[in-house]
Amino acid sequence: MSSATTAGVRNAFLRYRVMAFITGTLLVLLVFVAIPIKYLGHNEGPVAVIGTAHGFLFMVYLLTALDLGIRRRWPWLKLGLVMIAGTVPFASFYAEHRLRREIA
Repeated sequence: MSSATTAGVRNAFLRYRVMAFITGTLLVLLVFVAIPIKYLGHNEGPVAVIGTAHGFLFMVYLLTALDLGIRRRWPWLKLGLVMIAGTVPFASFYAEHRLRREIA
């Protein structure tokens, strides 16, 4: 790979890492904090705020994962699994960890 390509992958991976952390954190807060508050405390506010933020930022996460996958020329299955990782609590952290070992 040329240095420009390597820098592009490095920058794409940094963007992916940031979005994986943000999306994963919001999903964990949504599932383990906001939803229990909704059903046990009868307060829908946290779900509305955190759920909306997670939903919007999940779309950005998908774009950053797609960008990284295209730059790395991943097979469709790997790309799909990395994208789906943003929908399972803690899975985005695991996916980011595995990719960091592969790319770095």
